[in-house]
Amino acid sequence: MAVHVNVGDATVEIKIDGWDSLWALSKGLTLGLDEIVSASVQPAEDLRKQLSWRVGGTYFPGRVAAGWYLVPDRPGTRQLLSVYRDPEVLVIETTRDSPCRVVLQLPDRHDIAWFIGERLAARG
Repeated sequence: MAVHVNVGDATVEIKIDGWDSLWALSKGLTLGLDEIVSASVQPAEDLRKQLSWRVGGTYFPGRVAAGWYLVPDRPGTRQLLSVYRDPEVLVIETTRDSPCRVVLQLPDRHDIAWFIGERLAARG
């Protein structure tokens, strides 16, 4: 898996490379801390239930959900996913319409959620 997250003082950089960028149709994005509402670790199964139409990317049931998906009950909003078979994923909620949510499978997801939460708390 080739997803990397760098938490800085003012931004969170998400880089997707290798085959993951092909499956997700994205090389990543940079979010300002002022655009981030929250970061948490959640069960992957709960988030798969919140998928709507795939706008671009890949989906194999039970194996991979990567790319851009519409959000049910929120017209005009999209979420970016790069998720495989892990039972838990990192979820970053944003104030943007695209992406309103970023869902990533990472080995250090708990640490990254904590780092983002600390940066958000320090901003007040």
